[in-house]
Amino acid sequence: MFSQFINIIIAIFLCLMLFSQPLWADDIEAKLKQQEAKLIYEAASQLASDEEYDKAIRRFDRIISEYPETEYARLAEGQKKGIATLRLQPKPISGISRASLVGFGTLFTTWLGVGTLILVEADDEEAYGLALITGPICGLAGSTNLTRNLKLNDGQASLINLGGAWGVWQAVGTAVIADVDYKGVVGASMAGGIIGLALSGSIVHGRDISPGDATMINFGGIWGTWFALCGAMVADVEEGDNILASAMIGGDTGLLTMAALSPKLNMSRARARLINIAGIVGTLYGIGTNVLFEIDSKRNFWGVMGIGSALGLAAGVYFTRNYDSEKGYFAMYESSIHAPTVGLLNIESGERRWDLPVPTVAISNLNKGRVKIPELKLQMPLVNIKF
Repeated sequence: MFSQFINIIIAIFLCLMLFSQPLWADDIEAKLKQQEAKLIYEAASQLASDEEYDKAIRRFDRIISEYPETEYARLAEGQKKGIATLRLQPKPISGISRASLVGFGTLFTTWLGVGTLILVEADDEEAYGLALITGPICGLAGSTNLTRNLKLNDGQASLINLGGAWGVWQAVGTAVIADVDYKGVVGASMAGGIIGLALSGSIVHGRDISPGDATMINFGGIWGTWFALCGAMVADVEEGDNILASAMIGGDTGLLTMAALSPKLNMSRARARLINIAGIVGTLYGIGTNVLFEIDSKRNFWGVMGIGSALGLAAGVYFTRNYDSEKGYFAMYESSIHAPTVGLLNIESGERRWDLPVPTVAISNLNKGRVKIPELKLQMPLVNIKF
């Protein structure tokens, strides 16, 4: 009788364990999701307070899409609306952006002074010396004063600088192709810089341009010029004016293409620069290949360099494909159900992380018929490095 009673108790206990497992497993899963959503939300809020709006929005989007059942999804929606308002409000220019504008303004003002003397055909060497002395002082003082109360973000300032430099380059190239005299080239460079600054300033006014977008547009113009030059040399174009025209058209095409694509790609400045570095490395590999195999043909020489540049850029795009992704930033917290994991050493470029060597338990549900049985895994990642 007693043994039957014990058997009944054991049977009841096993039934309770069997049917309660899905309940407490789901409860653990919900708590883990809540905890990770909290971690991502806190990181995104900190980025928003630091005016890193693009990164913050990507994190809030991740919370909304992957953790809709948590309270942080609702909070993330509210934060996104607040960021959209903040991004449209003009903010005082940052120190580094102001310094870049002052630097270009100082150099361009000096050139305006020297160029004016060239146009009036001044023969006095002392006049040129005086222009080289007073030009930088006037340019520095004027640029500093003009940028003191500016309200521009880093992307806008970068494109204004690009507009000035690109205006000079396009104007000089056009003057050379038109075969004007040296005074015409000097005058064109001065006018082109002024027009470029004015045009770029009017284009960026009232637009939210991220640093990543501005970097891509800059590099788009540079690489477009380079590939057009390589193409002209491979096509064995003989006329110097035709080569110059090809380079100018290629640069404009690259610049306009990146201007159209960059807002859709939402790429960070860091990733854009890494891709550019990869392109430079590819170009160096192309030069090295030419030297190693003693390629003397002009067409082959430029062709190999162009191919090296293209392969380098392609490799940069591929190997940085997860650089801006949220899972890249929060890989240390990933598991089969997004359980937090802590590694022995976690290093992240741009976002410092140092964690204690604490092993963690990852929980995943194994479907056995209609019953979810939790599976426990002990994890202790040693190194998690993100560049």
